Amino acid sequence: MSLRERTLSAASIKEFPAVSIDSITPIRKSQVLLEQQQKEFWNSVNIDQMVSNIEQDKSNLLKCLPDILNLFEHACLEDPQQCDTIWTAFKPLLLQLNKQVPQTNERPHSPKCKPKHVKTVNVHGEEWTDDYVWLKDREDPSVLNYIQQENEYTRQMMAPTKPLQKLLYKEFVSRLDQDEQSAPVTLQTDGWSYYSRRVAGEEYRRHCRVKNNQEQVILDENLIANSPEFKEASYFRVGFLKISPDCRLLAYGIDSNGQERYTTFFLDLETLELLPDRIQGVYEDFEFSQDGSCVYYTLLDDTERAYQLKRHVIGQDVKQDTVLFHETDEMYFLTVTKSSDGKYILFKSSAQVTSETHYISSSGSDCQPHLIFPRREGIHYTVDHHEGHFFVLSNEEGKNNWIYRIPGPELLQMSSWEEWIAKRETVIEHRDFVLVEEFQFRKNHMIVMERSNCMQNMRIVDFTDDPSDFSQYHYVSFSESVYSIWLGSPSDSVTSLTQRQFDTHIVRFNYTSFIQPKQVIDYDMNTRTKTVVHEERLPVPYDQKMYVSKRLFATGHDGTAVPLSIVYRRDLLGMNMPNPQFNPLLLHAYGAYGMCLNTTFSTSRLSLLDRGFVFAIAHVRGGSDMGNAWYEEGKLGKKSNTFFDFCSVAEFLIKEGFTTPEKLAIYGRSAGGLLICSVIHMKPHLFRAALTEVPFVDVINTMFDASIPWTAFEWEEWGNPQDPSIYQVMKSYCPYTNLSGEQLAKNEYPHLLVIGGMNDPRVAFFEPLRLVAKMRNERSRLRQKIYGSREALKDDRLVLLKIDDAGHGGNSGQYSYLEDLAFEYAYLITTLQAPNKCISNDAITPQLVGIMSPTEDILTSSHRKKRYSKDEESLFHNKERGKGKLWRLFNNIF
Repeated sequence: MSLRERTLSAASIKEFPAVSIDSITPIRKSQVLLEQQQKEFWNSVNIDQMVSNIEQDKSNLLKCLPDILNLFEHACLEDPQQCDTIWTAFKPLLLQLNKQVPQTNERPHSPKCKPKHVKTVNVHGEEWTDDYVWLKDREDPSVLNYIQQENEYTRQMMAPTKPLQKLLYKEFVSRLDQDEQSAPVTLQTDGWSYYSRRVAGEEYRRHCRVKNNQEQVILDENLIANSPEFKEASYFRVGFLKISPDCRLLAYGIDSNGQERYTTFFLDLETLELLPDRIQGVYEDFEFSQDGSCVYYTLLDDTERAYQLKRHVIGQDVKQDTVLFHETDEMYFLTVTKSSDGKYILFKSSAQVTSETHYISSSGSDCQPHLIFPRREGIHYTVDHHEGHFFVLSNEEGKNNWIYRIPGPELLQMSSWEEWIAKRETVIEHRDFVLVEEFQFRKNHMIVMERSNCMQNMRIVDFTDDPSDFSQYHYVSFSESVYSIWLGSPSDSVTSLTQRQFDTHIVRFNYTSFIQPKQVIDYDMNTRTKTVVHEERLPVPYDQKMYVSKRLFATGHDGTAVPLSIVYRRDLLGMNMPNPQFNPLLLHAYGAYGMCLNTTFSTSRLSLLDRGFVFAIAHVRGGSDMGNAWYEEGKLGKKSNTFFDFCSVAEFLIKEGFTTPEKLAIYGRSAGGLLICSVIHMKPHLFRAALTEVPFVDVINTMFDASIPWTAFEWEEWGNPQDPSIYQVMKSYCPYTNLSGEQLAKNEYPHLLVIGGMNDPRVAFFEPLRLVAKMRNERSRLRQKIYGSREALKDDRLVLLKIDDAGHGGNSGQYSYLEDLAFEYAYLITTLQAPNKCISNDAITPQLVGIMSPTEDILTSSHRKKRYSKDEESLFHNKERGKGKLWRLFNNIF
């Protein structure tokens, strides 16, 4: 008889007839309760499942150990004789482990990439030799073979961390609210309340609505992902989801390769059947007309630029769609929105610093675009409409933006845009110290998002009594000094519905901080009261008081004060301990396109903080954290300020005793990856490890090649290297150009893990690929020259490359995303020699108990193919794409 069968049998013999537990003696009451608990425990145990999981992958033993020990504890308590049996079995193993000498696995040989010399002379008369141009050809079998070798090498090098990855993954899942549901939005049009929710064990979300307590699933992303059309896809993402104003249709776009070109489907919400209409290659800006009879969308050209606005009439052949606007200038990108009051479709053509906006009526019958102001170099503006006026947010005559209004066409017909300029009325004046970021309208209020001294603010303008009086306003107050807010909800689909609520005095926004889980708040603009309608829930104990967040300032190389935000666990800060010690620290930054890195909560990040990590964000120049002047001081010819600021923050954290170079890791993605790869060349001894995702590293070659997607658009950010002065600046910081084989050979660079995406439309796969290939060969070549041998040193720094079948945002699905995050965290923890396990504190440490749940066993290869977390990408303001959308990916990865 098995241990479990014997215990259950004994328990069944001792059973008494069912009686009220309150009617028996206290001693017997305790016995009955104990027996009930024992039965519940053994009924919840699935030993066969646990054994099967460990047999499939021995590293699963690590995350099953707490459950195994729990089993032994119950067995010994219920039958003390089992102590002898268990000890007899385990004593030899313990003695063997005590004698065992840790083995050092032989390091595999790193991949070799054969150089192919290509010499060119650029416009400045300089001869360039590039041995790795050939790696750009994604159709070349030798290129694909080299990528496979790099991925395999990374897998082998990270194999010893696999148990740690399993442990981290289990921690992540233990904190994941697998039944999370977004705050609903009730539409007056149809009376339904719309929301989306997670489904335990499923990778993607389910979109629902409810009325009269009856839920209706209108779109299940998981069913679509596993449908015949998409089940073999290497990537899956629902990029946008829009409900028509009459609530008759649902339009949604699917990206199945990571290239951000969406196939658009239309669903009849009455029958839940798909319409025959299907539009290919749509970008994610998408709007319905007010009567729901047609839609407006943009298409991408061969360089991934939204260049064409089209109108599709529901029910007609897509081939008959009307082209409303065609942007011919390769430096301009089209975006489409609808005005807050729903009366106009607004489409903006934007370069990095210049824009113009057209409008058409949203009635569905108007096909004639009308220009508001023509593009003027250096002037960028955004438009909304309210009460017969266009409201304009512009940097004209003020870098930090101001808001004015002009009469709309329903009030006054203008013969020229100069007449409109003459009719301007100031709504919110320009201020040198306040950046006006965006604004929205409700019927009697204007909501203005501002940023000052690295802090966000929300201004509410009340014009209930007089639509032309903007002097009545107040600011929403918040209790923390380091926090983040943004309008809408975490779910894209719900956010679009929230913004449709025009005739209301409620504004919905998100609030979070490093230590406060995300909240969705409904703010009553009349009574000035907040109601939390949704809060991120952790299934395990979390004590916010155990963590500390701060805003500090470092002194830059030129005396400029550079802000940084930090968070750590209060009891694990080394400088406060009786015997002061240094903490492992992860420093994150971006520093481009005027984007701000906001301080948001991350359940996954707790796995670092509970191992003693300090996490920090450097708000370096190149972002607009301190206003538009802060942005302009970190672009074009002043780009080097971004890198100097980052190094100054790192040195400040070391000087103040938070960490040391041996415990300092750095992280950045995309343009932030350029930052990371630049500073490890500038000051390699300052960092122990570096992690970069989809890094933009070959600045000079890319900016010379206008055929590469986004190159022309990026000239206003980085500069055109045909300009001699810009060319010299680029040469000073370009990672691919400045890579030092001598420093690599001498093991002076930090450990480096580089992540790339094979289908990335923004940073091509060959950028990280060519960087790593060059690093390997330069290290080998210089090592031969210096040491007379190409062999690796005993403690060689890691150079790892991992390229997935992914787009710019990385891997998809809530579980596969966490697997990849566990891989990256394991790299950081191992290279910094941080604790493998969370440092115990009963109030906060996740209790990793219970046999492995079905959820954890679902990660089959069919789930691993899906490559992107939609909710994560929807979280940050993406000026990088010129979209003006909230795309807060960076905030939630770490």
